[in-house]
Amino acid sequence: MRRFRLPLVPRPLRLAGVAAVASTILYYSVFTPPGSGAIRTGPLGVLPYSTWLHALAYAGLAVTLAYALQDRSWRDRSVLAVVFLLAVGYGGSIELLQSTLDARTADFGDLLTNAVGAAVAAVCWRVATRWVRFYRVRRVGEIEAPVQ
Repeated sequence: MRRFRLPLVPRPLRLAGVAAVASTILYYSVFTPPGSGAIRTGPLGVLPYSTWLHALAYAGLAVTLAYALQDRSWRDRSVLAVVFLLAVGYGGSIELLQSTLDARTADFGDLLTNAVGAAVAAVCWRVATRWVRFYRVRRVGEIEAPVQ
């Protein structure tokens, strides 16, 4: 079976990616969300736009967390559990923060959507890593072609 080769950048850069995603989620959770009032439904008109944003944001957080933890010696299930719990815990803390703000409200449905987005991303990460081989990269010049 042919495996894709993907670079595993140094841990500080991976953690910076997690911090960037978490900061973006925090910013848009506290201040006016993107497209507020302008867009009512998401793709295919099935779910509200905000539901798509919540699911995609926490899926992105889960993927960056999984990438950041990729070189841990833990079992795959342990990494997935940690990724899921961290993403959902962060979502819960954001909802608690929103409950203290006048312009925002906390919603259990948002927390559930965050959990679904994180769970789907964690499972997809697990499936995708079966076809990926990570290699360590210290400099940009060390990046190789993904398929050889």
